[in-house]
Amino acid sequence: MHTVVLITVVCCLGQLHQTPVPNDIISESVEVRYARAQMQLAEANLNRVEQSNKRLARSVPSSVVAEYQYDVQVAKTRLEQATAGRAASEFQVWLQRAEAERRTAESTWKNATAVNGRVPGTFEPLDIERFRLRAEVAKLQLERGQALADFGREAQLQWEVDMLDNQVQRLKEESSRATPFIGIYPSWRW
Repeated sequence: MHTVVLITVVCCLGQLHQTPVPNDIISESVEVRYARAQMQLAEANLNRVEQSNKRLARSVPSSVVAEYQYDVQVAKTRLEQATAGRAASEFQVWLQRAEAERRTAESTWKNATAVNGRVPGTFEPLDIERFRLRAEVAKLQLERGQALADFGREAQLQWEVDMLDNQVQRLKEESSRATPFIGIYPSWRW
């Protein structure tokens, strides 16, 4: 008997806390709702880094803030396309991502070069060269994508997979730089 009463009370309380969803949101497609959620997340992430910089000036480098700004631009484009029912132009979103990556890579390379000009030795020459090569790869990746704009979806999908592979490689590079080897990693990490 107590169990039935407890379940009934819990169910009633659960119904009290549910916020009704407006009808216009219910009628939106999953694609539109997904794109809207992605945009809101991108904006929240950008707000977070901007707040960090308000609390402590330059705590987040401008190149990182720019990456978050590009993420918001891409998310807005995706939402606009989904709202207009143009999900088929998803390839344009990928091209916009490629452009954002090109800008970020070029900015990273140029900033590192400028910093080394002011304070020699801040970045190793090998790292400067890696940044330059990353910018070159990003530029060529964008050019490859632009060349595929009128090609079939299969070629575009292959390019998108290549884009993802480049992003994984970049993340591996950055994580290796962020966590230097100190002798406590397993032997596979030489």
